[in-house]
Amino acid sequence: MIFSENSIKALTVFGLNNLEANVYLALLKEPGITGYRVGKNLGKAVSNVYQALESLVKKGLAILHCEGKDRRYSAVPVKEIISRFKSDLEAKSTNLERELKNLEAPQVDTSIYRIDNQAQLFSKIEALVSQSRSTILLTADPFLVKRVQPSIEQAAARGIKVLVLTFEDMELAGCESLKLTPGKNGAWPGHWIVMDIDGIQHLIAFFKKPDTLTHAIWCNDQYVSYWIHFGMLADFTLMTFFEETHEKDEFSEIRKRLFTLYSRYNHSHPDVKSLYTIFDNRS
Repeated sequence: MIFSENSIKALTVFGLNNLEANVYLALLKEPGITGYRVGKNLGKAVSNVYQALESLVKKGLAILHCEGKDRRYSAVPVKEIISRFKSDLEAKSTNLERELKNLEAPQVDTSIYRIDNQAQLFSKIEALVSQSRSTILLTADPFLVKRVQPSIEQAAARGIKVLVLTFEDMELAGCESLKLTPGKNGAWPGHWIVMDIDGIQHLIAFFKKPDTLTHAIWCNDQYVSYWIHFGMLADFTLMTFFEETHEKDEFSEIRKRLFTLYSRYNHSHPDVKSLYTIFDNRS
């Protein structure tokens, strides 16, 4: 008596070994037979078959009938064992969910949040700076840098790497400061703070006037913050290159190439030379 491999696998996935699966199928085909008969039908050693039968009885998959000296076996009906398997699987799944849920870290809610007023804005900046673990990138008007200076200096004292880009020479204890020189028309219109924390959170605020917050957002989406982080770092690097080489003729060719590329895709202000001296006619 030979059964299909699929039939055997259908039973072994529920914890039966290969012989037990064959014995159960043999009992389905011929209920109420002896272990000796099962062994002969399967071509298996009778002693091993009796062990498999005993195991099936203990698992509730076979029924033992004692008729005088005869010990005969029948399979528990398929519908009954399927129902039992389903109940057992559901119980195991519930237990697994309960046990693993205790170990699972809570999901982090990532989104973009609006900040409505200056008090809320600077409170959030204080919190972000105090939570920083590795790096802070900051670009802002000098008066806004001074507003957050105590916080970023405390972060630097904790070992946080702080890089600031602004429009004046500033002494910021423990921080690195980069300066851009405004042109004849001043810096970009308005006032702003753009801050990235550890490459995983960022904050952007714009002021129409020094005391008038127009809009501000905070975002803790790590993917978005990743691009903000590297965009700021690239901008800091490029602007510093322009600032430090604008009076050096040996860099004029590479400056011209970079400025041509920069101005070609700069749609926000057609005359950047009027805003920053780094884009003077040497470029």
